Amino acid sequence: MATIGLRDLYYTKVTMQDGVETYGTVNRLAKAIKAEMSVETTDAILYADDGVDASIKEFVKGVLKLNVNDLEPKIVGELLGQLVDDDGITFAGEFDEPPYFAIAFRAQKTNGEFRYVWLYKVKFKIPSENYETKNGSINFVTPEIEGDFIKREKDGMWKADYTGLATDTVAETWFDDVVEPGTNPRTEPESVKVEDDSEEMFEDNNE
Repeated sequence: MATIGLRDLYYTKVTMQDGVETYGTVNRLAKAIKAEMSVETTDAILYADDGVDASIKEFVKGVLKLNVNDLEPKIVGELLGQLVDDDGITFAGEFDEPPYFAIAFRAQKTNGEFRYVWLYKVKFKIPSENYETKNGSINFVTPEIEGDFIKREKDGMWKADYTGLATDTVAETWFDDVVEPGTNPRTEPESVKVEDDSEEMFEDNNE
C-alpha cells in the first residue's frame, strides 16, 4: 500500500563491545522531507538433475539517502566523527572516522496506518553543501546526507520493520529504544528475510 507522508526521524550511536552492537540514547535527527533506501543483494542458484535445486538471496548492503529540513553542524559533526568543541564549533579534519548509527522513522500509509523502520547500522558520508542567493523569489535549499547500512555482527540483522496504527503498543514505544528481535514473541524471526523490493522511497507530502 502506498505511503503519503514521512516524519519522526531519529538516530542513536552504535557502540561495539566484544563484537556486539549496543545503542545509546535515541534523539531526533531532524524534520524529514524524503528518505530513499536501496538494497544490494547477492543471488546464488544451484542446478541439479537439469533443474533448480536451491536458490539463495542474501543481503549485502544498502544505501540510505535522507533529505531533511536542516542539519545542525554539531549533529553533522557527530554523524561524521568530527571534533565539536564546547562552543559548538565543528571542525572537519583528515582523520575523521564516522561511527555507526541506528536510524528510525515512520511513513504514513493511505489507510491511516504507519510503516515503522529501524536501520540497525548506518555509516554516513560527508554531504555536499549548496547555498543560493535570493533572486526575487523564495527558494528553499534543504540538506541531504547519504549513508551505507550493513548487517550487525552479533546476529546478521539489518532492519526492523513494522506496519500498524499509531496507537498499537509496538508503535507507541518504537522510538524509545532500538527495537530488538524477540522483544515481542509474536514477531521473533526464524530467519532473515530479504524483500524483493530493491528500492524504497518515503516522502513528506504535507504542504
